[in-house]
Amino acid sequence: MNGPGIDYIPLTALAAKKTTTAELRALACERMRRLGYPFVATEFTPAGGACRFDVIGLGRYTRQVRIYEVKSSRADFLADKKWQSYLPFATHFAFVAPAGAIHRWELDGAVGLIEYGHPSFERMIANRRFGFRIRPEDALRASRPARRLRDAVAGDEWTALLETIAFGRPLPDDEPTFTDGAGI
Repeated sequence: MNGPGIDYIPLTALAAKKTTTAELRALACERMRRLGYPFVATEFTPAGGACRFDVIGLGRYTRQVRIYEVKSSRADFLADKKWQSYLPFATHFAFVAPAGAIHRWELDGAVGLIEYGHPSFERMIANRRFGFRIRPEDALRASRPARRLRDAVAGDEWTALLETIAFGRPLPDDEPTFTDGAGI
């Protein structure tokens, strides 16, 4: 076969529409808030980390951390080799992508897949004329729910996440602290 092959065949016309990463990220944030996570952030980099999470939700008392990695196309998914380094920071991890961009069999058993533009959503759009209402939660469908990777995030990763939230930046090692007598 000469030339490039087909990247992927979308399941629906809506999935074939070029969806921007920002649109998918906004839908993922809404979904995270509906799941009850009190802290939801986008483009989040933990203190001292070399990774950046597209969408992250932290549980208040449970040390549960849900991370969504947003992929706007199949090529975007295939080019990403760093997502496995995110797993130590998460109790639940899932990809958010257009329907058909990622195949379920390509993912580890505990990694979830949330699809935008699934055929059932397209049927809802077609039936709007009959008075059916479409809720925001209908736009994203978990075709494969994320399973629990661990009960709670380990101490070092949890501390890095909290430092970033609390201070907006990690504390340098040489910065004076109250135990050193500074600021008293």
